[in-house]
Amino acid sequence: MKENSPKERVLKAATVLFHQNGYHSTGINRIISEAKVAKASFYDHYKTKDDLAAAYLEARHIYWFEGLNREVAKVKANNEKVIKAFEYILLMNVKENYQGCAFINMLAELVEHTGAIYEIIESHKAGLRIYFEELIEDKQKAFMVYMLFEACLVESQVSQSSACVEQTIELLKQQL
Repeated sequence: MKENSPKERVLKAATVLFHQNGYHSTGINRIISEAKVAKASFYDHYKTKDDLAAAYLEARHIYWFEGLNREVAKVKANNEKVIKAFEYILLMNVKENYQGCAFINMLAELVEHTGAIYEIIESHKAGLRIYFEELIEDKQKAFMVYMLFEACLVESQVSQSSACVEQTIELLKQQL
């Protein structure tokens, strides 16, 4: 995508607005206004709001896993990598003001669990499960760690605090 192109500006505006206000509370006219593009230009790139939401989630998946991989790459041992993954939640909580998981937030707004948006959400979560399976040989333990990770994402958003993540990290240090 060409830097600062109308398509890129629309996706950037949608990223901010979807993350701050949610999918249903963000209208296309607001996105067009924030992106400073013509309505026709918007529809040249995204036929529907759902198409834009799918592009947003695809971009978010790449962004999120790049950050996770960058953080985890700082250590060598797999048990340390698991801890770094949870520390990534701490970083993202601060960076994004406890907005939580963009995928879970979008899922909560879906009327039906079908279609492209749902498939991207499902794929993102499957990718995260696989990520932990690659770090932890025991599949059941990997599943438990994945579930703890998901719980930390949700609980830190609900409580607007990283205390649960910090407590989970301490427990993991004892158990891994």
